[in-house]
Amino acid sequence: MWQTIWSQIIDLSLIAVLLRVMTPILLAALGGLISDIGGAINIGLEGLMLMSAFTSIAVGSTTGNWALGVLAGVGVSVLISYGMGFFSLKMKVDIIITGFAVNIFGSGFTIFLMSKIFGVTGNYSPSKAAPIPTVHIPFIEDVPLLGKLLSGHNLMVWIAILSVVFCMVLIYRTPYGVHLRSVGEAPQAAQSLGIPVTRIQYSALAWSGVFAGLAGAFMSNGLTNMFVKDMTGGAGFLALAVVLLGNRNPIGILFGSLIFGLASALATIVQTVPDAPIPSQFIQMVPYVVTIAALVFFAVRQKRKLATIT
Repeated sequence: MWQTIWSQIIDLSLIAVLLRVMTPILLAALGGLISDIGGAINIGLEGLMLMSAFTSIAVGSTTGNWALGVLAGVGVSVLISYGMGFFSLKMKVDIIITGFAVNIFGSGFTIFLMSKIFGVTGNYSPSKAAPIPTVHIPFIEDVPLLGKLLSGHNLMVWIAILSVVFCMVLIYRTPYGVHLRSVGEAPQAAQSLGIPVTRIQYSALAWSGVFAGLAGAFMSNGLTNMFVKDMTGGAGFLALAVVLLGNRNPIGILFGSLIFGLASALATIVQTVPDAPIPSQFIQMVPYVVTIAALVFFAVRQKRKLATIT
C-alpha cells in the first residue's frame, strides 16, 4: 500500500488528485468566508452546492454547453442565497436555522427533481453532458515535472486558485471590503456611518452563493460527469471548518483546503489499492477525522490567544 502511495507521489499523480479534490472545498470555503466576514454566516453551503450541481448537469446536458450549465448552477445558488437573506435579514429568522433548512431542502429537492424530470432516483448520468474543459498550457505541458504540475488541470482548478487572489483584493483592497468587514465587526457603528448594513449582508450571501455554485457545478460537471444523490458528501461542512482553520483569511483558507484535499486524495488512492490492509470504511473516515482535529486545533489556538490578551 505504501509503495503505491509513494509511486503516486513520485509521478505527481497525487498532486493532480489533490487539486481536483481541493477545488470544491476551496471555492465553497471562500464563499463561506465572505458571508462570515459580513456577519451573515452561511451554513447552507451544502444545500447550495447540491442545487448547483444538479442544475449545472441538467442544463449542461440539455444544451450541450458546459458554460451555460455552470452559469445556471451559479444562478440558482445565488437565488437561493437571496432567499436565505430574505428570511434571515428581512423576516428575522435565525440564520443558522435558515442554513440548515437550505441543506435539507437541497438534499430532498434534487432527488425529487431527478425523479420527476429524468425518471431516476440514485444518479443521473447523461450521455451528452459537456464537461468543464481541461486546460493544457502550450510548451509547458511538454516540460518534465513542470508540465504535470501546471498543465492538464481542469479549468475550475485555476478559477479556484485565482478566486483566492480575487478575494484578497475584494476584502482588503476595495471600499466594499472595508464596508464588509465593518458590517461584520460592528454593524451598529457601520449603520451610524451611513453604510447600508442590510444591503452589504445581502451581497455577502450572494457572493457565498456564487462560490458555492461554482463548487457544486464542478462536482457534477468537472469531478464527474453525472449527478449522484447527496454527492457533496459533507464538502459544504468541511468548507465551514476550513474557514475557521484558515483564520478567516483567503490565503489561510487555501492552505486549509490543501490539508483537507490531501486527506481526501490519500483516502481516494488507498481505496484503489487491491487487498489494502486498512478497511475502506476507516479510509473514508480520514477527511472527517482531519476536520475534527482541525477544529480542536483552532479551539486550542483561540484559547491561548485569549489567555495571552487577558
